[in-house]
Amino acid sequence: MVFRTFIQKLNSKPRFLTFVIAFSLVGCWANPFTHPPIECLMKLSNFICPDNDVLRRWSPAYYLLLLPESTVTISNLTNHSIVETGFVVGTVPPGPTFVNVGIDDAQPTQVPVIDGTWRYALPAKAITNTFWTYGSLHTIYAHLPYEKSNTIQVRMGTNHDTDGDGYPDLIVSASTSALSQGYAYVYRINSITKQLSTTPYSILTDGIINTYFGSRIGSGDFNGDGYADVLIGSQAYAGVIAFGGRVLAFNSRGQTGIPSQNLNTGGVADAILTGTANGGRLGSVISTADVNHDGYDDAILASPWVDNLFIFHSQGSSGLITQSTITANFTYQGVFGNDNFGNHAAVGDVNGDGFQDLIVGEHQYSSNTGRLFVFVSNQGTLPSQPQQFVYPPTDPAPGCGAGGGCRFGSSFVLDYFNSDNCIDLAVGAFSFNSNQGIAHVYHSTCDSTNPYGTVPNVTLLGPPTPSCNGNLCNFGGTLASGDTNGDGRPDLLIGATGASAGIGDVYLVLNDPITGFRNMNLSAGGSADSLFSGANAVSNFSMGLRFQDTNADGLQDIVISEPTTTNRVYTFHSVRGGVPANQNLNGSGVTSQTLAPPAGTSLGNTIAQWKTKAESYLWALVSETKKYFGMI
Repeated sequence: MVFRTFIQKLNSKPRFLTFVIAFSLVGCWANPFTHPPIECLMKLSNFICPDNDVLRRWSPAYYLLLLPESTVTISNLTNHSIVETGFVVGTVPPGPTFVNVGIDDAQPTQVPVIDGTWRYALPAKAITNTFWTYGSLHTIYAHLPYEKSNTIQVRMGTNHDTDGDGYPDLIVSASTSALSQGYAYVYRINSITKQLSTTPYSILTDGIINTYFGSRIGSGDFNGDGYADVLIGSQAYAGVIAFGGRVLAFNSRGQTGIPSQNLNTGGVADAILTGTANGGRLGSVISTADVNHDGYDDAILASPWVDNLFIFHSQGSSGLITQSTITANFTYQGVFGNDNFGNHAAVGDVNGDGFQDLIVGEHQYSSNTGRLFVFVSNQGTLPSQPQQFVYPPTDPAPGCGAGGGCRFGSSFVLDYFNSDNCIDLAVGAFSFNSNQGIAHVYHSTCDSTNPYGTVPNVTLLGPPTPSCNGNLCNFGGTLASGDTNGDGRPDLLIGATGASAGIGDVYLVLNDPITGFRNMNLSAGGSADSLFSGANAVSNFSMGLRFQDTNADGLQDIVISEPTTTNRVYTFHSVRGGVPANQNLNGSGVTSQTLAPPAGTSLGNTIAQWKTKAESYLWALVSETKKYFGMI
């Protein structure tokens, strides 16, 4: 019966293919073209007929070579994509009622086809009791029976898909001053136009002024259901503590996403994390990650005003719960006051053991020299003290000794810049050489005690200060990493808000698959692979900076904000196998898309980051003024 069904399937293929396969399945004596009699007598094998057992004569591996190409498409991800969603979606031609979809080495699942489309849920702890760790590599495949599989390799990122349509949402805030009401916006990708909707799908606000609602924003799957939830900082919120600050969690409701909320007119947050230090301003720094390796993202919050960092663990399928910093699961207090410990925090696996490690900045350490703290996880438990401090290099001259220090660690990103499984580090120091600015790239050694060397692998130096606004280039004030050309290697974006006489520039530096990043000196004739310039002077072009797919092609695009005065967020689509063209928005340059807020100002003062993205060099100003400005 099985054999007859198999032959019936073959009869739907070209006659010659059917003849060849059927002919090879009969005995060796009847098939002299593929298995001459002398080989049968000697019981020798060859390519077509491995032995004389009729049930084993045709290898599945050989059969797969003859299968037709897959007609199943994977719509939201491609090879080398970063997964920022809990779902894979795709299409099939008319007719089939199901498609086979699987991950890694697991057997496929029959996924129903509805109106020519299918949707498959990736591992989510609360749903499947399995999960993918951040940064891990995986295979996804999809096919119809008797077709080859459409197979891609992807790397796990942070979930930004609030409604589970398979496409990451752009989550941004608009918060500029104590006299302004702050907002957070969720912009979805339109499945028809393949562009971000210009009207936000969700609008979140506390409805009042003086709280800096939206001072920082982040996302992650805190309740393990496969949908992205949102964290919003409100760093000037007073409550019973003067400027203690708080962070509010808003959970997705599934395919309806995150409902719009106004906390001043009856809206309710799903959880509130409250600061208990007078003037601590909790919510100034937000990061998310599954720190304790239980399959649920946790909240990493810092109060650099008082040199504190806190981690709140998810409570499983309940997600984050309302509590204060007194009951945080992990707390670290900076050793010296006013060093801004916690000006930025990022998470990644520095030693390749599968557990997430923590890196925290302290950019005002030792007269603004700056340093990084590296906490290496012990199977999901962070140590009480860091294993390593990363200090700025002494070269190139003048190092950190001139112009009031370099603020090493004012921004940094973690990403897999080379071919090993240990996450690497790119660090910005925007005040280097009297605010010329510099960035360094360190490859991890995969060591659990000292993963980063004292000498960077790559150094990237900013433009000459006379070309900048008041000689303040601030190169390296913001950083972002992502794969702009689809080659599987993350590239680097470096922001300089004061470049080009204050218009602001963003430099794209490609990561060559063979040689990696090159050293670059913009003040000595060097140049980036692409250059993006802002629309208006002194508008903080590059204050918000990240990579994210914004046009539903599975390739990470470039997202840049210009929040001050201009009040805009821009997207620039990436080019597979190529480089995005230079764009000068102060001249004839164009964007792929421009977003403006329906209410509020300073859109893009923060963008929900992919765990390792740095936010802004403005913490330096904050700290100084103490004000926030197939067969199956």
